[in-house]
Amino acid sequence: MIDLHIHTSNSDGKYSTKEILEMAEKKHINTISICDHNKVKAYRDIEKLDVKKIYSGNIITGIEFDMTYEKKLFHILGYNFDVEKLEKSKYIDRSTKEDNLKFENDNLEFLKSVCKKLGIKLSDNLVVTSPNLPANDIIKKDMMNYRENDKILDELLGKNREISFWRGHVTNPESPFFIDFTKGLPTPKEIADEIHNCGGIVVLPHVFEYKSIDNIEFLNNMYDMGILDGIECIHTKHTKEQTEYLKEYAKQRELLISGGSDFHNDKEHCLGYGNKGHLEITDEYCLKKVI
Repeated sequence: MIDLHIHTSNSDGKYSTKEILEMAEKKHINTISICDHNKVKAYRDIEKLDVKKIYSGNIITGIEFDMTYEKKLFHILGYNFDVEKLEKSKYIDRSTKEDNLKFENDNLEFLKSVCKKLGIKLSDNLVVTSPNLPANDIIKKDMMNYRENDKILDELLGKNREISFWRGHVTNPESPFFIDFTKGLPTPKEIADEIHNCGGIVVLPHVFEYKSIDNIEFLNNMYDMGILDGIECIHTKHTKEQTEYLKEYAKQRELLISGGSDFHNDKEHCLGYGNKGHLEITDEYCLKKVI
């Protein structure tokens, strides 16, 4: 079993680097990659640990960069890069915890103002106390606590509340909750060039997670740019059918395939599994070509 898409508390995950290594060892995951958002601090953490006493498997360097395409926010993964070289990149996030808290609380105030305009009831004195619990998660959880919001939420999120508030609204220009996170972000080619210049490979993650685009058209456009080395086929938000589609897509184009849970915390995702915890991520997805 492998997992090439894991987040730590260095970005928006719940657990520290050491805790992730301990969990991976306990679950007998033989290869992992920590892909924090725009940061490589986890690999500096690893340098300070006696890793062999904690985790017996292989560690592939990884990162998940933000990028902008057609004025929308997307992600791209980098693997097997030179950490020291990439760490000097202008695209690395060097913000402090205090910076992140202010940023998220500013976002929270905006989202609260939208809820007020739409007549959505919220608890008093909502505040972001940890950058690992972003404003959009706080708002979504709180507004679902009130039955009087059901009618509005049925329209926003559906009766089963399965639509991602982040993907479906906060990063969707068509939504009143839209926040433009794309200012100053690199283009797909800019960030891909940066990863390649640091000796790494570029992988397109969670193609079907985006809700406000034509996913296949997006995939084709990224491929046509000539920037991709691989595709993340298994992801917690992908169905088995979507995984097979991406695997065949990669095979036809001789791209590498990868798989990751996109693990943030134990309640959201299952470490080492994709497809909502139903599909084990096997070694064939460890940045290999489809045979």
